[in-house]
Amino acid sequence: MIRYDTVACALDLDAPGKSWGWVELDHSDNDRDYSVIRSPLGVIRGGAGPAALITGGNHGDEYEGQIIARRLFEMLEPADVPGGLILMPALNMPAVLAARRVSPLDQGNMNRSFPGATGAGPTRALAGFVTAHLMPRAGLVIDLHSGGTNADYIDCAYLTLTGDAQTDRRNRTLAETFGLPWTVVVPPGNTGGDLDSAAHAAGCAMFSCELGGGGRVSRASLEAGWQGVLRLLAAQGVIGAEVARRLGAGTAPPTRFADLGAGSGHVTVMRQALAEPLVALGDRVAEGQPLAILRDLFDLDLPPQELAAPVAGVILVARRNALVRPGDHLFTVGPELDAAAVERMPG
Repeated sequence: MIRYDTVACALDLDAPGKSWGWVELDHSDNDRDYSVIRSPLGVIRGGAGPAALITGGNHGDEYEGQIIARRLFEMLEPADVPGGLILMPALNMPAVLAARRVSPLDQGNMNRSFPGATGAGPTRALAGFVTAHLMPRAGLVIDLHSGGTNADYIDCAYLTLTGDAQTDRRNRTLAETFGLPWTVVVPPGNTGGDLDSAAHAAGCAMFSCELGGGGRVSRASLEAGWQGVLRLLAAQGVIGAEVARRLGAGTAPPTRFADLGAGSGHVTVMRQALAEPLVALGDRVAEGQPLAILRDLFDLDLPPQELAAPVAGVILVARRNALVRPGDHLFTVGPELDAAAVERMPG
């Protein structure tokens, strides 16, 4: 039995073969004073080769990653895995059960809770278990996201700059191997407490991405993510190249780069209104181009308001819901970057 704070797991993570069990969260409240919350954990270990950790359900309303992780456990056998593969498809099971972004137990956002802490609530306890017991067993960590209930993302890899040129080159190679249509470049320290930072601190190669969104499953995004995971596992030696091909991985298409840092811009609403979109996810837009029309929710005498693109670029993120309130982002626009510009960006 291994433990971290209120989290325990009886599964032998180092045993050869294919096995699964549960990560058990002990949390006492009005509903769960005599129970545990279980999240499945799968291990496939065929030898002493490279090992990877794959997580889905970091946010509970993101589904492509949850499906991909479970599909890998179904389809792979120890003979396919020269090293090891650890699969945690429902990383934040309380949020998954509630179909919400964050945990209903403590309102904890798993991707702001790393590296974890004791005595700090269930979400940080789960993050601490991953940091203490799963990351040390993996040379590569893959965290699969989507836009969740409120947003649709263009299918994209994250290239989060770290300040270390060697790490940034490695992360770019991971993104190009995964082969999503876009790779968004993010400045260092953009998101505190994320799984990516904890994985880098643990010495792991780290890849994360966005696959669709809107609180639903996109067949196209699911397929892009599935093939990308297979390519990345094969390139890192976690599975064989012939196994990846057998399970459907083709050649990685080229990825394009876009700035999701200082060069990007949000289109933000400052009234309660209904939003009529004039563009769609993936569209290229010019600076100042109208992107949406807002109509006040209560006052029919107020004229419609046009919202324009703050910068020229590509629609990288689009809000799902038409009913909006002050502070809601309708779109995020990021300029496309050429490969040379990415090389020059400071870490």
